[in-house]
Amino acid sequence: MRNSNRFLCVFLCVILLFLSVFAESAAADALSGKITGDGVALRDKATTEDSNVLLRLSKGTIVTLNEKTDGQEAVTGGGTAWYNVTYSGKTGYVYGKYVEEITPPSYDADFEKNLLNFPESYREGLRAIHNTYPNWVFIADNLNISLDDAVNLEYGGDNMFDTKKWIELTYGMQWRDPRVDAGNPNHLREDRWTFASREAIAYFMDPRNALTVTNTKSSFPNIFTFLQQSYDSATQTEAGLGSVVAGTFLANGYGGNNDAYISDIMEAARQSGVSPYVIASTIIIEQGTKGTSPLISGTYGGYEGYYNFFNYGASGENVVLNGLKYAKNKDWNSRRASIIGGAKLYESGYLGKNQDTYYYMDFNVKYPDSISHQYATSLYDQCVKAVEMRDVCVTNKDAALTFKIPVYSSMPAAVYPAPTMENYQSGTVTEPEEPTVTPPQTENRRKGDVNGDGKVTVIDFAAIRMHLLGVKLLTSAEYSAADINGDKTVDVQDFAMVRMFLLGIITF
Repeated sequence: MRNSNRFLCVFLCVILLFLSVFAESAAADALSGKITGDGVALRDKATTEDSNVLLRLSKGTIVTLNEKTDGQEAVTGGGTAWYNVTYSGKTGYVYGKYVEEITPPSYDADFEKNLLNFPESYREGLRAIHNTYPNWVFIADNLNISLDDAVNLEYGGDNMFDTKKWIELTYGMQWRDPRVDAGNPNHLREDRWTFASREAIAYFMDPRNALTVTNTKSSFPNIFTFLQQSYDSATQTEAGLGSVVAGTFLANGYGGNNDAYISDIMEAARQSGVSPYVIASTIIIEQGTKGTSPLISGTYGGYEGYYNFFNYGASGENVVLNGLKYAKNKDWNSRRASIIGGAKLYESGYLGKNQDTYYYMDFNVKYPDSISHQYATSLYDQCVKAVEMRDVCVTNKDAALTFKIPVYSSMPAAVYPAPTMENYQSGTVTEPEEPTVTPPQTENRRKGDVNGDGKVTVIDFAAIRMHLLGVKLLTSAEYSAADINGDKTVDVQDFAMVRMFLLGIITF
């Protein structure tokens, strides 16, 4: 009993000691630095006169900062501050003028735990988004088809005319199928389209190309292609909806009730199964942030009391008249009726068939036996719509949006690149290169042996500490070895247990 109590006391003391060190470390000077000049010297001493250059660092290089020290002022001037840094296995001194301290982002244990559901190649992009939008939720949606097989189904195999995705002629030739004969009008689709190449299809289908909020072109992939459009009562709330509609007419309500639109949209979500965030964003896209269109005024001559928030049927020579005729035919004689009715129509087309993201609407890989029921033949249709949704949502960083991201049963280790003219001219498709480094085998790595050298040492202890501080996150293999107590989470308890192992207090 005494030994048990002694163990408990020591364990708690170690945890308390770690927590105090952790708090101090998180608030202390940055632990990483960025080199701000080209060819900056890493020296063996904090001086330019009597020192050897170990190597030259290029602009933008990230180094580990060990300590800041005082040395000789360099010829370039700028004070006497130097940094002792480590880079590529070498430790030395860099003149302080050329170092920008970087404070690591705060560590989010729950986010990192969920990130383990994604392949390693997804994680850097998701971490970058999470640092700006900490309330966004990412779901790994595992598919029973490989990425290459899915691409082949869209590409059409040997018969170019079976290709299901087209590209506009305004895109560069590298995006077109190399088999296209520019002199043969039969290869044109509706005058301004032609068949997309396999490499172009692979670029848009590889989910890792969309793990960004912005991209170089509005028609290129972004994270909103994966925005989950189905209703989830556990994560989609009135408070979250308030964040989405903030600054728009939907936040002002109507009839003296500031929450009227919030109430209508939440009820529409419950009845239709469509995310209230998607309903609200779609209305804002259709009606603008001020909501001044006659289609939702309720006062248009001859159609007083009718509303069309989703602009269904609003086409032809008289957009407003035709849209309100549609609303009257649907008996949308109140704002609430229009919002609920419009949401139900939105659901019936694709969401009800398990195609609840823009990505799945255009790439129906949920049912790979027959690639059909796809919204558009345009290769980048899902990206264009995603940009509109993105522009509505990105200014409200408090919204808890949910993104369902495809994870294929197998994928190339490297991300599919954008096609090049070399591919087009050769008529070939370049497969992403596999990495030459063999991944560590987690099943042979003992608990606590984070770096896989067969021993549990202070190096492993330091690696866990760096992970918890968010300075250098563990890989999947390292994470498994660092999870000492087997609870699927690397936290202060695992850190404390490694420390006690090194002190000889416990074994594992």
